[in-house]
Amino acid sequence: MAQDVKWIQRMRDYAVPVLILYVTAVIVALLLEKMWLIPIIGSVSILIVVMGYKEMRIMWRMTEHPKVQRILIFQYVFEWVDAVLLTTLMVTLLTAEDFGLKIGLFFGIWGVLSPFRQKWFTKQLKQIDPELPTYEEVIEGRVSHESSS
Repeated sequence: MAQDVKWIQRMRDYAVPVLILYVTAVIVALLLEKMWLIPIIGSVSILIVVMGYKEMRIMWRMTEHPKVQRILIFQYVFEWVDAVLLTTLMVTLLTAEDFGLKIGLFFGIWGVLSPFRQKWFTKQLKQIDPELPTYEEVIEGRVSHESSS
């Protein structure tokens, strides 16, 4: 688990350069060839899924409570939905604009509700296991993660 935490911390260190790289790639794609946006956004979706998996894996090891683990799986499914919606939105916006705008509306609503979903997940986890640290506490090192394997 310590390796997973270090990997996440390293990814956070590279967050700004990666963001600059993606923004530059999007600008270049918009200027040269819009269809390049599909693999760019696809790679962002893959990154969302990988980071969600790492979060689930880290938090999974912090508890043995089966209900908490079910909620973590449910939360990971929502990460997949985020990734699929993002890719679907980009593909449909570039290929079928009318349908893409409808998916964009759905994606916008889904994105606006994201903080509420996150609060709900956190509340559910705390109700089931009040001693469970938050993901941020584990990543920032405020909670010992070596002893909970």
